[in-house]
Amino acid sequence: MPSTMRKPFNPIEAAAVKAAVERAQTGQASQIGPDPALHSHDAELRWVEAVLRHRLSLHSLGRPIGIRTRDDDTHPLVADGVHFPAVALSISFADRTLDFLATYDDRRRLVFDLLAPCALCGKPVPTEEINSLGDLGDYLLQSRGLGGSARQRTSPAHAADCPARGD
Repeated sequence: MPSTMRKPFNPIEAAAVKAAVERAQTGQASQIGPDPALHSHDAELRWVEAVLRHRLSLHSLGRPIGIRTRDDDTHPLVADGVHFPAVALSISFADRTLDFLATYDDRRRLVFDLLAPCALCGKPVPTEEINSLGDLGDYLLQSRGLGGSARQRTSPAHAADCPARGD
């Protein structure tokens, strides 16, 4: 299936597409090792940012990549959690922004979802779980089904009357 993504790609998108193509050719995902460790409670937002940088192998690009990190007041950090907000992360470029949401899944793993407009209500909702540069490349190329985000239907960001919103 041909990509419907706009080109040219920014440096992260170009690296992601390259990683996806390499994964498709070799059948093996790139090895990135364990996530960085959290050293203090005060550093939680910086830690989540460090994990995203690690998972997307941003250090391999050889250039500084700015990531804006903040609490997301719409989504909970843990499913059915109300006390702790998820973490929103944005990587901005001249012509567009990649927006991610960091939450914990049912197995208590930190996962990153790419936010994109809902096809039915237009609100930014978790669309695809992206946990590697290759995942982002596959999403951009629309080359294989990654399975979407388990948090898409339950996202409180949907419009109240959106039919995509589930329980």
